[in-house]
Amino acid sequence: MSLINHYCITGKNYSFLHDLNIQIIISGAKFKDMSKFPDDWFNDSLGKNISHKNKNFGTLSSHFWLWNNEFNNLKDDDWIGINHYRRFWVNEKTNNVNTNNLKANIQRTIPSGDFDVLLPEKIYLKNLKFSKLIKKGFKNYIRNPLILLNRKKYSIRLHFDLFHAYGILEKSANFLDNEDRQDFKDYINQQNSFHQFEMFISQKKYIELLYKKTFSWIFRCEKEFTNVNLEGYGRERLFNFLAERFFSFYFEKYTKTKTWPHIFLD
Repeated sequence: MSLINHYCITGKNYSFLHDLNIQIIISGAKFKDMSKFPDDWFNDSLGKNISHKNKNFGTLSSHFWLWNNEFNNLKDDDWIGINHYRRFWVNEKTNNVNTNNLKANIQRTIPSGDFDVLLPEKIYLKNLKFSKLIKKGFKNYIRNPLILLNRKKYSIRLHFDLFHAYGILEKSANFLDNEDRQDFKDYINQQNSFHQFEMFISQKKYIELLYKKTFSWIFRCEKEFTNVNLEGYGRERLFNFLAERFFSFYFEKYTKTKTWPHIFLD
């Protein structure tokens, strides 16, 4: 039975994280007072890093650090689990998890089955509130009035246009390599669900390719979008939001996926 090498990305020092028996990565460490964090937590501003980009890259600065520093200590077939400070992978039949019993309920081993990656349940965009579309989607329903009548038209692209930046996700697809460009365009325009949060449990060999593709693309987007306004909640971490959609696309295209439960801690 294969063990999972768990990592948790956090920007704050929460006391319940200290005793989980998983590796903690401090996100955006370059801008943090490190005297307020334990010495044995990983620091994403050490080694090869992009911690200085954290404001607009969000958790991507920790993913980059993991790839370029910690992966040297892992084998290709090692299983890696990515958690966030409020979201953790838990055992399949777990109920009523809180900070007091979280340690005992974290999924520590790979379950049986034919899959390459465990992912969270998808978010289904057809459940988007109609009022949100009316309030924020003027450009979208002028472009395609059918979205007002058919919820199946609520695509990943539409969702991004409404909550982050109009036209940016579609434009970003142009900067992908040839092997993914059209497939990603089809994915964001035709699919109305995706796996959120950049959370996954998979083997190093699959994650390494994910990171290679993601960062090659995201750095191109960064150069192309220098004039894009990145102020405000939905825009400040723009490159993180772009990557979130690509992570879901990548695993669906290149791997056998299986959904698995995770817990959200308020």
